[in-house]
Amino acid sequence: MPTLYKLAVTKVSGAAVCFFIAICALPAAAPCIAAEAEWAQISKNESLSIFTRVRPGVPVKEIRAIGTIDAPNWVVRNVVDGIEDYPSFMPYTTKTRILERREHQVISYFRLDPPFIGARDVTIAVSSKEEKRQDGAVIYQLHWEPVNAIGPAPARDITRIKLDEGSWVLEPAENGKKTLATYTILTDGGGGLPPFVINFANRQGVENLFAAVRKQAALPKYSQNRDEQARAP
Repeated sequence: MPTLYKLAVTKVSGAAVCFFIAICALPAAAPCIAAEAEWAQISKNESLSIFTRVRPGVPVKEIRAIGTIDAPNWVVRNVVDGIEDYPSFMPYTTKTRILERREHQVISYFRLDPPFIGARDVTIAVSSKEEKRQDGAVIYQLHWEPVNAIGPAPARDITRIKLDEGSWVLEPAENGKKTLATYTILTDGGGGLPPFVINFANRQGVENLFAAVRKQAALPKYSQNRDEQARAP
C-alpha cells in the first residue's frame, strides 16, 4: 500500500511506499505464468532475506523481502492497517487519507516527499483476506494496486505514481509470538530515474520498511485490541 513504497533517497534515491501494476494483459493466464522469472536471492542476514526477479515488459525488478518480526501477526496487521499513522513513521510519507472503505478493501491516497527527486503521490486499493491453517492459526494477506482514477486529480508539481503493486503475507511464527512477514513490491516510484537506481532504492527501501514496522509493532497501542484491524480492509 504505500507501504510501502519507499523511494529510498538515502545515498542515491529515497525510501517511500510501494505499489504496482500487474502487467499480465494476455488473454490466457498460462503464457504469463510461464514467462515469470525465478526469484534470485540478493541479500540475507539474521533478520531479513531479499529476493528479486524480472517481470516481462517492466524495466525495474520486482522485489520480495522475508523476515521475522517480534510481535504477533495480528499486531503487525494493525501496524500495516494503520494508514493514518504512516506520516509519523514511514520514511518520506507526508500525507495519507482514507477515501473509501469497502468490504475487505480500503481506498487510500498517499503523498511522499523524498529529497532531491520531488513529491510523488498515488491512490491505491488495498484488499485483504484471511486464511486459516490446519492448526487454527490465521494468516493475514493484503494486496494493493493503483486506482488513481478514483483519487485526487494529478497536481502539476507532484509526480503521479502509476506502476505500483505489492502485498504483505503475515504468518504466525513461534506459537503466535512472532510474525513471519513476506513483503513483495513492484514499483518505479513515478519514474524519472534510471532503472538501476530505482532497483537500488527499492532494495534499501524494503530494509528501511521492515525496520520501521518492527519499531512500530513494539508500541503498546497496536497490541491493545486484537480487533483493531477492523478499521482497515
